[in-house]
Amino acid sequence: PASLDFPQAAALPLTAITAWEAMFDRLRISPKGEDAGKSVLIIGGAGGVGSIGIQLAKVLAGLTVIATASRPESEAWCRGLGADHTIDHHGDIPAQLRALGFAHVDFVLCFNDTDRHFNAMAEAIAPQGTICTIVENTGPLAISALKNKSAGFVWELMFTRAMFQTPDMIAQHRLLNEVARLIDAGKLRTTVGDNLGTINAANLRRAHALLEGGRTIGKLVLSGF
Repeated sequence: PASLDFPQAAALPLTAITAWEAMFDRLRISPKGEDAGKSVLIIGGAGGVGSIGIQLAKVLAGLTVIATASRPESEAWCRGLGADHTIDHHGDIPAQLRALGFAHVDFVLCFNDTDRHFNAMAEAIAPQGTICTIVENTGPLAISALKNKSAGFVWELMFTRAMFQTPDMIAQHRLLNEVARLIDAGKLRTTVGDNLGTINAANLRRAHALLEGGRTIGKLVLSGF
């Protein structure tokens, strides 16, 4: 994007591809507003993928967005990006949704701990709804919990098209151009949460420590030497 500097732009490609593909390719949500008014639960709303996902869900799809955030600062971040509601993923997710008036949600995007949240997602998803996750599970998932609802469960990995040389590889080029256009039009914003300075061993250790702590907001970036 012409309106961003290099660190701001560097925060976007991987997360934008992941969120775009998860929403528009895997969940098959319309990016033209044809599903406007439907609901999406985004688990991990304040992370890098969640931060661009919230924006895409609002700006392009017109969805009602419920994002999970566990701290006041991450809750404020999600709302600032356009989330209509925030709930705590450390609590009872279905109960919190019901308290907001949602018996079920039409879509779920899981950007945090599939194992931990699967049962809650299975309970929260609407009949004939779909769950998409980007986080690999470490144990078995009770997929049969989705059967009576005829609900779907799909994966997103941004490297799939490149790994398998799929005929539609060019789609990633096109979607990044569209994200850049939307950024320059002021409809989307960069998701940089913190710039930790130059690329050196000390800052890399600091960045890894922050990521391992699981409390980062947006994307961390390092820039220059």
